[in-house]
Amino acid sequence: MKERAGFTLVELMVVIAILGILTATAWPTWRTYRMRAYGSEASYMMRKLLDAQIIYYLDRNRFFPENDTPIVIFKDDAPTKAEFGQINNALKIAIPAGHKLDYDIRAFPASADESCTIVISADFPIYQDGSKQLIGSVTKGGIITIFTAG
Repeated sequence: MKERAGFTLVELMVVIAILGILTATAWPTWRTYRMRAYGSEASYMMRKLLDAQIIYYLDRNRFFPENDTPIVIFKDDAPTKAEFGQINNALKIAIPAGHKLDYDIRAFPASADESCTIVISADFPIYQDGSKQLIGSVTKGGIITIFTAG
């Protein structure tokens, strides 16, 4: 009798079980690295935006945006949206398009301590404490405050 070439059902089941175990152990690690990557991007962009706001204030004696209208960029917005160009022209910073982060930039010129607030947020936790937002502000005196929320 001839022996057949190929795998037995038991061998295939063992391979599938091994792949399942590998997937189950790799999934949490992948989620952690994704969280760290977006958290790092949010921290980096926050620092760049706040530094750019200070430079903008030193040049013009007011924060961006000047017309008291907040600039909001959502993760699903097309890179051709006007706000991308406004930020690039005013602050000389390119906001990454197509990423998983939302940006909200607001200036408060009428307040007693003129300031600018930037909120970078995601739909999922981007920091180990479970926070979904990074909030930063800068005052006309150059005091920067950054904290997580949500």
